[in-house]
Amino acid sequence: MDHSNALATQAAERYLLGELPADEAEEFEIHYFECPQCALAVESGDQFIAAVREGIPEAAAQPVPKPQPRTSLWDSVAAFFRQPAFGLAMAGLLAPVVIYQNAVLIPQMHAVLNTARPLTAVLLIGAFRGEDTPVPVAKGDPFVSLAALPPSGANFKEYVSVLTRGGQEILRSVDPAPTEGDPITVLIPSRQLRAGSHVLTLYGRAPDGGLSDKIQTYPFTVQLN
Repeated sequence: MDHSNALATQAAERYLLGELPADEAEEFEIHYFECPQCALAVESGDQFIAAVREGIPEAAAQPVPKPQPRTSLWDSVAAFFRQPAFGLAMAGLLAPVVIYQNAVLIPQMHAVLNTARPLTAVLLIGAFRGEDTPVPVAKGDPFVSLAALPPSGANFKEYVSVLTRGGQEILRSVDPAPTEGDPITVLIPSRQLRAGSHVLTLYGRAPDGGLSDKIQTYPFTVQLN
């Protein structure tokens, strides 16, 4: 049995429902041990049926009726979902989740938002000015926002910003072209920065995915506070 034949005959569903004859079941077992997709289908279906039965003890206690010919596993599951008892059981199972969300998660999120620090944002100056732009980074700041204005004449649909320190690349960011006159903004995790000199280099992204020649460099100095 190959994968196309297993799909055409709904072998995974019939195997889980016990509909396959012994010889076909043996062939399918040999196949799904070598086929990740069929193995996943069997494992997922088996776990789903077990979870449904465990969540609703009344259903687990009842004998499973013999499926009608040509009834797939998913048709049987859909019919089970339409039973009124399923809605009541799921409400009982989800109640602890809702209580935990309202009592713990939502208050924690509000606490984080209420104590969030303002984001440090700095407009970088191109190297042609002959000076490094100071970038203050306070302890506890998760990110620093660096803005670089592309030079006039640059015309790319996307730009690639490469951050380096001591000639070593730290990270790169791909951003769409900004509105004319607006800068490209790069969000840098503060943990990536160290006190001292860094350089942000701007490239254009060619249609084939490659990089253009260097467009502009923006040296800056990180000042840890």
